[in-house]
Amino acid sequence: MSSTTTFTDAVAAIVRANIRRFVNQRSSLFFVVALPLLLVVALALTIGSDAPTTKLGVIDQHPSAASTAILQRIDGLADIDVRRYDDVQAMRDDLARRAIDVGWVADTGAETTTLTWYSSLTGNDYQLRGVVEAQASLLGLHAGAIQVVAADAGVDPGQAKRAIDDAVTAMPATAVTTTPIKGENDIDQSAVRAVLAGGELTLFIFLSTVAGASYLLTSRQIGVTRRTMAAPVTASALIAGEAMSRIIIAIFQALVVLIGSLVLFGIDWSAPVAVGLLCLAMALVGAGVAMILGTVSRSAHQVGAMAIFGSLVMAALGGSMRPLHFFPAGLRTVALAVTPHAWMNDALWKILVDGGGLADIWLSLVVLISVGIALLSIASALMRRHLRA
Repeated sequence: MSSTTTFTDAVAAIVRANIRRFVNQRSSLFFVVALPLLLVVALALTIGSDAPTTKLGVIDQHPSAASTAILQRIDGLADIDVRRYDDVQAMRDDLARRAIDVGWVADTGAETTTLTWYSSLTGNDYQLRGVVEAQASLLGLHAGAIQVVAADAGVDPGQAKRAIDDAVTAMPATAVTTTPIKGENDIDQSAVRAVLAGGELTLFIFLSTVAGASYLLTSRQIGVTRRTMAAPVTASALIAGEAMSRIIIAIFQALVVLIGSLVLFGIDWSAPVAVGLLCLAMALVGAGVAMILGTVSRSAHQVGAMAIFGSLVMAALGGSMRPLHFFPAGLRTVALAVTPHAWMNDALWKILVDGGGLADIWLSLVVLISVGIALLSIASALMRRHLRA
């Protein structure tokens, strides 16, 4: 059997043992699977939908020309959900329950149509009410013009109406277009959800990987590491096996967040190759930190406290809880200087918000991979020294 085969078999055996140990601990599965998905769901529900719909209740049992024209104008608006009612009290009850945002009752008289407006406290009716009032005013002006023309010209109202309508049709059309201008900090709701999911991705890759330091510490304390070394296993194989175990768990964690956010909320990761490389680079960083902690720590409580507290602090400073894009310039510089999270979150912003790809995030990848390799090298040296002691 060649030395290469022996090395590969030893690494594979260590990885299998660590993965089996990880799967057998239910608490690990909760923190790696359930907790990230719960946070993604909570964040997505907090942000809400991309285009909030205003729900309008209408009672119009005897439609007039005016009420019909107003409803036709409303139908031309986006994000308006019109619900018909036959009973005023039923509509008021739905307003009280926030099932609708606003409602009106059309009362058609002999000469006028009166709209009684009912509003909830959601504040979603101001724009809609302005549209209705403008349309009602326009209809009033049209009716008044017909009466004036009919009286002055001595013709019947029907002829006056046709003359006015012909005059309006002959006038040059005025097209009004709306171009929204986004400010520096304005992004659409779907991008906000994607950025927040990206922050969770960064947080949990690092947290779940670093938390694995407790496995390495326990193995060292109960003598598993030394017994492994008593077998035909080299120090290099042991170190490689431990590193690969941490990286595989981190990639599994990344897949949970990526697939969960895609299936539950349709988050478009847009550049899967770039995102995948970022996840792998962050896994290298987390694996290096985990192996260092597992080698130098003296107790499981110490490892747990350092892993959780350190991960949360670095995540907060690195833009996993509030997008790095909204940080003051000075704090953003500090975050990039001291946390790997900032580099990954900055790269995810370029992908998810700016529409960038691999060519736009190469610097973040270089930094993360370099940091990961450096940390793994330090961890390897520490583990070798510990094994020789």
